[in-house]
Amino acid sequence: MGSRVTAIVLGTVLLALLVSYAGLAPVLARFRALGWAAPLVLLPYFVINILDTNGWRCTLPAAARVPFSSLYLARMAGEAVNGLTPTATVGGEPVKAHLLRAFGVSGSDALASVVIAKTAVTVSQSAFVLVGLAVFFDRLERHVAGTLWVLLLLLVSVAFTLLLVRMQRRGPTWALWRWTRRLAPRSAFVARLEARAAAIDGRLADFYRVERGSFLRATLWHFAAWMVGIVEVKLFMTLLGEPIGLRDALIVEALSQPIRAVALVIPGGIGAQEMGGVALCSFLGIPQAAGVALWLLKRARELVFDAIGLAYLTRRTAMHPRRAEL
Repeated sequence: MGSRVTAIVLGTVLLALLVSYAGLAPVLARFRALGWAAPLVLLPYFVINILDTNGWRCTLPAAARVPFSSLYLARMAGEAVNGLTPTATVGGEPVKAHLLRAFGVSGSDALASVVIAKTAVTVSQSAFVLVGLAVFFDRLERHVAGTLWVLLLLLVSVAFTLLLVRMQRRGPTWALWRWTRRLAPRSAFVARLEARAAAIDGRLADFYRVERGSFLRATLWHFAAWMVGIVEVKLFMTLLGEPIGLRDALIVEALSQPIRAVALVIPGGIGAQEMGGVALCSFLGIPQAAGVALWLLKRARELVFDAIGLAYLTRRTAMHPRRAEL
């Protein structure tokens, strides 16, 4: 708890220093340029979440009957937990699975679905970063070096994807259960998890054996969501009075993904994410005040959706207080 508070304080200080360095007045001037169009900043992220929810839906069993609106809100709730806690974007995945139980989805199927969806997100994100990297090298006119780097990272990404799928097909939950059983051989709770671990692994194995097309569709939905992020960056910069081309918007959105990953040590990446993003914008020739305003806007719209997700989580938890166990 103490380390988490320290990380949040440090991130907040970094964010304050960033705004101070760019100049509070120029940043506020960018926000004033939004005017009546301010609500439009929420539209792209709304669409992004729709696409990501469709991706998750592809990983559920065909018999699952979860209303799309509930699936959308459950995903938002999980993403809020991911973003607001230092859990390396995985702490909210059990929350998503838990919320599906109210709609008759078994715990094992729900947990398997979030594992598969997370894999599809990772694969699509890797592909998106590679596209951004290729465009970045093209902008620098470093075509030979760019081709070599992209090919190398493509091979690494393909190998990593195959490894992830292979691990999921070889009973990872059962292996984890056996390891936990050795640590607590007399635990009744651990003993009760045996059947569930087997069921999760069975669903994972069946999915990758029978439903490979569903995994491809899930990956494509998530990739489409990353692409909408390009439109979001371009829209934000236009509203802030500093329009940029699609190429630079792609570079900003794609190359900010590794920055977000590195910033995971701080809940939500507060401060660190913005500093890295502004540095990337400055490298591309975007004025610092506009870069700060861009990343503060991205943070603000994320907090709005996180608040909605947490409200939904609170409501569902209050409605089903006895369904705390996955």
